[in-house]
Amino acid sequence: MPKEAYAEYEALLKRVRGNFLRLQHCYTTAVQFPTKRSQEGIDLIQWALEEFPDTWFPTYSAYYNMGIIHERCRNYHAAYEAYRKAADVLSNDQISYQRTISGNLMWMLLHIDAFKYSEQLEEHYALFSEIDDFEKAFINNEFRIAVAEIVILSYKGIPDKAEAALERALRFSNPNIVSRIQGILNKHRIKDVLKNTPECAAFLKTVNL
Repeated sequence: MPKEAYAEYEALLKRVRGNFLRLQHCYTTAVQFPTKRSQEGIDLIQWALEEFPDTWFPTYSAYYNMGIIHERCRNYHAAYEAYRKAADVLSNDQISYQRTISGNLMWMLLHIDAFKYSEQLEEHYALFSEIDDFEKAFINNEFRIAVAEIVILSYKGIPDKAEAALERALRFSNPNIVSRIQGILNKHRIKDVLKNTPECAAFLKTVNL
């Protein structure tokens, strides 16, 4: 987006009521940019955060979507920082959002640290594993919890449970597996599919318990 495009977009956004919706328009637009234009999407969200400051929810969502864009480009350090900024917006009573974002932080940290144990990883895992049963049933969440358990349990010298976690992770990697909540999602025409990464796939091939 050239500089003059921002001026035109800002003029159009004046038709939208309040910064809450103006900021929302920006991050929901930016996250749909093609990968080759990811930096423009990041720039748009950053611009929107500066131009349309608002309450915690759109700010959280803006940083969350910034993290998604970085993650999609496999910029894991940048994604971690964006998700951390999203987490920093939350207050202590917004525990459900804290649990959700901890899963994103956990997943990024696994990639940053090449699937090695750290206390920070275990803290993210502990909080993320407290998400409610419905959220936990999404195949990506089940998979990521299993991968984190492989790392944590292996480090702690609990090979039998680490092996069970590995079996779960490999089962979720099967493209033919059906999500536990697919029946519910069918009503909304949503397909719950695994979004693995090349780094994680390579890690699972090297696990020797």
